[in-house]
Amino acid sequence: MKKLIGLLIFLTQSLCNGQTQNSLTFKVQYKPETKYSSTIKQTSYSELTYSGSEEFLQKLNDKGVKNPTITNIESKIETVFKTGKSTDGINFPLTIEIVKTKSNDGKRVIPDGMLIYGHGSNGNMPTLDSIVSDGIKEEFKKTLLQAMQSTFSQLNFPERQVKIGESFSIESPLSIPIAGVTIEITMTTNYHLLRINNGIADFDVSQVYTLKTIIAKYTVNATGSGQGKLFYDVSNNYYLKYQTDNEMEMNLKLDQFDLNLKNKSGFVQTSEISKNASR
Repeated sequence: MKKLIGLLIFLTQSLCNGQTQNSLTFKVQYKPETKYSSTIKQTSYSELTYSGSEEFLQKLNDKGVKNPTITNIESKIETVFKTGKSTDGINFPLTIEIVKTKSNDGKRVIPDGMLIYGHGSNGNMPTLDSIVSDGIKEEFKKTLLQAMQSTFSQLNFPERQVKIGESFSIESPLSIPIAGVTIEITMTTNYHLLRINNGIADFDVSQVYTLKTIIAKYTVNATGSGQGKLFYDVSNNYYLKYQTDNEMEMNLKLDQFDLNLKNKSGFVQTSEISKNASR
Protein backbone atom coordinates (compact mmCIF):
# COMPACT_ATOMS: atom_id res chain seq x y z
CA MET A 1 0.00 0.00 0.00
CA LYS A 2 2.81 2.42 0.90
CA LYS A 3 4.49 1.72 -2.44
CA LEU A 4 1.19 2.38 -4.25
CA ILE A 5 0.64 5.69 -2.42
CA GLY A 6 4.23 6.69 -3.16
CA LEU A 7 3.77 5.87 -6.84
CA LEU A 8 0.55 7.92 -6.99
CA ILE A 9 2.28 10.90 -5.35
CA PHE A 10 5.17 10.63 -7.80
CA LEU A 11 2.86 10.47 -10.81
CA THR A 12 0.80 13.43 -9.53
CA GLN A 13 3.90 15.54 -9.02
CA SER A 14 5.25 14.56 -12.43
CA LEU A 15 2.01 15.58 -14.14
CA CYS A 16 1.86 18.89 -12.27
CA ASN A 17 5.50 19.66 -13.01
CA GLY A 18 4.99 18.73 -16.66
CA GLN A 19 2.09 21.17 -17.00
CA THR A 20 4.00 23.94 -15.21
CA GLN A 21 7.12 23.48 -17.32
CA ASN A 22 5.44 23.34 -20.69
CA SER A 23 3.09 26.33 -20.67
CA LEU A 24 1.73 29.26 -18.66
CA THR A 25 -1.03 31.81 -18.64
CA PHE A 26 0.73 35.13 -19.20
CA LYS A 27 -0.85 38.21 -17.63
CA VAL A 28 0.43 41.01 -15.42
CA GLN A 29 -1.73 41.89 -12.46
CA TYR A 30 -1.61 43.09 -8.87
CA LYS A 31 -3.24 41.01 -6.16
CA PRO A 32 -4.80 42.03 -2.82
CA GLU A 33 -2.78 41.88 0.42
CA THR A 34 0.53 41.82 -1.46
CA LYS A 35 3.71 43.88 -1.23
CA TYR A 36 5.82 44.61 -4.32
CA SER A 37 9.25 46.12 -3.58
CA SER A 38 10.89 47.30 -6.79
CA THR A 39 14.10 48.98 -7.92
CA ILE A 40 14.29 50.61 -11.35
CA LYS A 41 17.61 51.63 -12.90
CA GLN A 42 17.73 53.60 -16.15
CA THR A 43 20.59 54.86 -18.29
CA SER A 44 20.52 57.03 -21.40
CA TYR A 45 23.43 58.26 -23.52
CA SER A 46 22.67 60.44 -26.54
CA GLU A 47 24.57 62.46 -29.14
CA LEU A 48 22.72 65.15 -31.08
CA THR A 49 24.77 66.40 -34.03
CA TYR A 50 23.90 69.44 -36.18
CA SER A 51 25.13 69.94 -39.74
CA GLY A 52 24.57 72.89 -42.03
CA SER A 53 26.11 76.10 -43.30
CA GLU A 54 29.02 77.76 -41.49
CA GLU A 55 26.67 80.65 -40.66
CA PHE A 56 24.17 78.34 -38.99
CA LEU A 57 26.83 76.48 -37.02
CA GLN A 58 28.30 79.79 -35.87
CA LYS A 59 24.88 80.88 -34.59
CA LEU A 60 24.68 77.69 -32.56
CA ASN A 61 28.11 78.38 -31.13
CA ASP A 62 27.14 81.95 -30.27
CA LYS A 63 24.12 80.63 -28.34
CA GLY A 64 26.32 78.26 -26.37
CA VAL A 65 24.97 75.13 -28.06
CA LYS A 66 27.61 72.42 -28.22
CA ASN A 67 27.91 70.37 -31.38
CA PRO A 68 27.52 67.52 -30.83
CA THR A 69 25.33 67.95 -27.76
CA ILE A 70 25.97 65.00 -25.46
CA THR A 71 23.78 63.93 -22.55
CA ASN A 72 24.47 61.07 -20.19
CA ILE A 73 21.78 60.30 -17.62
CA GLU A 74 21.66 57.61 -14.95
CA SER A 75 18.83 57.26 -12.46
CA LYS A 76 17.61 54.88 -9.79
CA ILE A 77 14.25 54.74 -8.04
CA GLU A 78 13.08 52.47 -5.23
CA THR A 79 9.36 51.96 -4.68
CA VAL A 80 7.08 49.92 -2.43
CA PHE A 81 3.65 49.04 -3.80
CA LYS A 82 1.21 47.71 -1.19
CA THR A 83 -2.28 46.39 -1.77
CA GLY A 84 -4.86 45.99 0.97
CA LYS A 85 -7.55 43.50 1.74
CA SER A 86 -10.35 43.10 -0.80
CA THR A 87 -13.43 45.05 0.26
CA ASP A 88 -16.01 43.11 -1.76
CA GLY A 89 -14.16 40.15 -3.20
CA ILE A 90 -13.10 42.17 -6.26
CA ASN A 91 -11.78 45.64 -5.31
CA PHE A 92 -8.95 46.55 -2.95
CA PRO A 93 -7.09 49.74 -1.87
CA LEU A 94 -3.44 50.37 -2.70
CA THR A 95 -0.57 52.72 -1.93
CA ILE A 96 2.70 53.40 -3.75
CA GLU A 97 5.60 54.86 -1.78
CA ILE A 98 8.53 56.47 -3.56
CA VAL A 99 11.17 55.35 -1.09
CA LYS A 100 14.28 56.82 -2.68
CA THR A 101 15.37 58.42 -5.95
CA LYS A 102 18.86 59.14 -7.23
CA SER A 103 20.39 60.52 -10.44
CA ASN A 104 23.89 61.38 -11.61
CA ASP A 105 22.95 65.05 -12.08
CA GLY A 106 21.86 65.38 -8.45
CA LYS A 107 18.30 66.41 -9.33
CA ARG A 108 15.30 64.94 -7.51
CA VAL A 109 12.16 65.67 -9.47
CA ILE A 110 10.18 63.24 -7.30
CA PRO A 111 10.74 63.74 -3.56
CA ASP A 112 11.56 60.77 -1.35
CA GLY A 113 8.66 59.53 0.75
CA MET A 114 5.95 60.60 -1.68
CA LEU A 115 2.75 58.55 -1.36
CA ILE A 116 0.33 57.73 -4.16
CA TYR A 117 -3.12 56.35 -3.40
CA GLY A 118 -5.47 54.38 -5.60
CA HIS A 119 -7.44 51.19 -5.92
CA GLY A 120 -7.22 47.95 -7.84
CA SER A 121 -9.51 45.12 -8.86
CA ASN A 122 -9.09 41.50 -9.89
CA GLY A 123 -7.94 41.23 -13.49
CA ASN A 124 -7.48 44.99 -14.04
CA MET A 125 -4.63 47.46 -13.77
CA PRO A 126 -4.72 49.88 -10.81
CA THR A 127 -6.47 53.25 -10.94
CA LEU A 128 -4.55 56.04 -9.18
CA ASP A 129 -6.51 58.68 -7.26
CA SER A 130 -4.21 61.13 -5.48
CA ILE A 131 -0.67 62.08 -4.45
CA VAL A 132 0.41 63.20 -0.98
CA SER A 133 3.72 65.03 -0.77
CA ASP A 134 5.01 68.33 0.60
CA GLY A 135 6.87 70.78 -1.58
CA ILE A 136 5.44 69.99 -5.02
CA LYS A 137 2.76 71.91 -6.86
CA GLU A 138 -0.70 70.58 -7.62
CA GLU A 139 -0.13 70.88 -11.36
CA PHE A 140 2.95 68.67 -11.13
CA LYS A 141 1.02 66.13 -9.03
CA LYS A 142 -1.60 65.98 -11.75
CA THR A 143 1.01 65.49 -14.50
CA LEU A 144 2.83 62.82 -12.51
CA LEU A 145 -0.42 60.98 -11.77
CA GLN A 146 -1.27 60.90 -15.48
CA ALA A 147 2.22 59.66 -16.38
CA MET A 148 2.09 56.82 -13.88
CA GLN A 149 -1.42 55.86 -14.94
CA SER A 150 -0.17 55.69 -18.52
CA THR A 151 2.61 53.33 -17.41
CA PHE A 152 0.05 50.96 -15.92
CA SER A 153 -1.93 51.08 -19.15
CA GLN A 154 1.15 49.82 -21.02
CA LEU A 155 1.28 46.81 -18.67
CA ASN A 156 -2.32 45.90 -19.43
CA PHE A 157 -1.43 42.99 -21.70
CA PRO A 158 -4.17 40.71 -23.02
CA GLU A 159 -4.20 37.38 -21.17
CA ARG A 160 -2.75 34.57 -23.27
CA GLN A 161 -1.54 30.97 -23.10
CA VAL A 162 2.14 30.56 -24.00
CA LYS A 163 4.02 27.31 -24.48
CA ILE A 164 7.77 26.84 -24.31
CA GLY A 165 9.24 27.78 -27.69
CA GLU A 166 6.34 30.12 -28.54
CA SER A 167 6.49 33.91 -28.91
CA PHE A 168 4.08 36.82 -28.76
CA SER A 169 4.46 40.50 -29.63
CA ILE A 170 3.12 43.75 -28.18
CA GLU A 171 3.15 47.16 -29.89
CA SER A 172 3.64 50.39 -27.94
CA PRO A 173 3.64 53.99 -29.23
CA LEU A 174 6.57 56.36 -28.65
CA SER A 175 6.59 60.15 -29.15
CA ILE A 176 9.95 61.94 -29.46
CA PRO A 177 9.95 65.76 -29.66
CA ILE A 178 12.99 67.09 -31.52
CA ALA A 179 13.67 70.44 -33.24
CA GLY A 180 10.04 71.51 -32.96
CA VAL A 181 8.81 68.28 -34.57
CA THR A 182 7.19 65.32 -32.79
CA ILE A 183 8.34 62.01 -34.19
CA GLU A 184 5.91 59.12 -33.72
CA ILE A 185 7.42 55.65 -33.50
CA THR A 186 5.95 52.20 -32.91
CA MET A 187 7.99 49.93 -30.65
CA THR A 188 7.27 46.23 -31.23
CA THR A 189 8.42 44.02 -28.35
CA ASN A 190 8.69 40.27 -28.90
CA TYR A 191 8.67 37.83 -25.96
CA HIS A 192 10.01 34.32 -26.59
CA LEU A 193 9.47 31.74 -23.83
CA LEU A 194 12.61 29.65 -23.32
CA ARG A 195 11.87 27.64 -20.19
CA ILE A 196 9.95 27.45 -16.91
CA ASN A 197 11.87 26.36 -13.81
CA ASN A 198 10.49 26.33 -10.26
CA GLY A 199 7.59 28.56 -11.22
CA ILE A 200 9.78 31.17 -12.92
CA ALA A 201 9.37 31.73 -16.67
CA ASP A 202 12.45 32.80 -18.64
CA PHE A 203 11.75 34.95 -21.71
CA ASP A 204 14.11 36.39 -24.31
CA VAL A 205 13.05 39.94 -25.23
CA SER A 206 13.70 41.69 -28.55
CA GLN A 207 12.49 45.08 -29.75
CA VAL A 208 12.23 46.85 -33.10
CA TYR A 209 11.37 50.51 -33.73
CA THR A 210 9.27 51.48 -36.76
CA LEU A 211 8.86 55.08 -37.90
CA LYS A 212 5.25 56.26 -38.23
CA THR A 213 5.74 60.00 -38.81
CA ILE A 214 5.58 61.27 -42.40
CA ILE A 215 6.39 64.97 -42.94
CA ALA A 216 5.89 66.14 -46.50
CA LYS A 217 8.48 68.94 -46.51
CA TYR A 218 11.16 67.13 -44.47
CA THR A 219 13.02 63.83 -44.70
CA VAL A 220 12.91 61.72 -41.56
CA ASN A 221 14.66 58.39 -41.01
CA ALA A 222 14.73 56.35 -37.82
CA THR A 223 15.95 52.88 -36.92
CA GLY A 224 16.32 51.11 -33.62
CA SER A 225 16.36 47.80 -31.83
CA GLY A 226 16.80 46.27 -28.41
CA GLN A 227 17.52 43.04 -26.58
CA GLY A 228 16.74 41.91 -23.06
CA LYS A 229 15.41 39.36 -20.58
CA LEU A 230 12.21 38.86 -18.64
CA PHE A 231 11.85 36.61 -15.60
CA TYR A 232 8.19 36.14 -14.76
CA ASP A 233 6.70 34.75 -11.53
CA VAL A 234 3.93 32.45 -12.77
CA SER A 235 1.96 32.16 -9.52
CA ASN A 236 2.11 35.89 -8.75
CA ASN A 237 1.58 37.03 -12.37
CA TYR A 238 4.34 39.62 -12.07
CA TYR A 239 7.87 40.46 -13.20
CA LEU A 240 10.79 39.50 -10.99
CA LYS A 241 13.23 41.07 -13.44
CA TYR A 242 12.78 42.98 -16.69
CA GLN A 243 15.88 44.22 -18.50
CA THR A 244 16.43 45.80 -21.93
CA ASP A 245 19.29 47.50 -23.76
CA ASN A 246 18.37 49.62 -26.77
CA GLU A 247 20.00 51.59 -29.56
CA MET A 248 18.29 54.09 -31.83
CA GLU A 249 19.42 56.45 -34.59
CA MET A 250 17.35 59.21 -36.15
CA ASN A 251 18.09 61.67 -38.94
CA LEU A 252 16.08 64.77 -39.87
CA LYS A 253 16.75 66.89 -42.95
CA LEU A 254 15.16 70.29 -42.31
CA ASP A 255 15.17 73.54 -44.28
CA GLN A 256 18.36 75.10 -42.93
CA PHE A 257 20.14 72.23 -41.23
CA ASP A 258 20.23 68.48 -40.59
CA LEU A 259 19.99 66.68 -37.28
CA ASN A 260 21.38 63.29 -36.38
CA LEU A 261 20.47 61.67 -33.06
CA LYS A 262 22.17 58.57 -31.65
CA ASN A 263 20.88 57.10 -28.43
CA LYS A 264 21.78 54.14 -26.23
CA SER A 265 19.54 53.33 -23.28
CA GLY A 266 19.21 50.69 -20.62
CA PHE A 267 16.39 49.67 -18.30
CA VAL A 268 16.42 47.20 -15.40
CA GLN A 269 13.54 46.58 -13.01
CA THR A 270 13.86 44.03 -10.22
CA SER A 271 11.04 43.17 -7.83
CA GLU A 272 10.47 41.20 -4.64
CA ILE A 273 6.96 39.94 -3.86
CA SER A 274 5.74 39.18 -0.35
CA LYS A 275 2.58 39.03 1.72
CA ASN A 276 1.21 42.36 2.95
CA ALA A 277 -0.52 41.45 6.20
CA SER A 278 -3.72 43.45 6.77
CA ARG A 279 -4.21 44.96 10.17
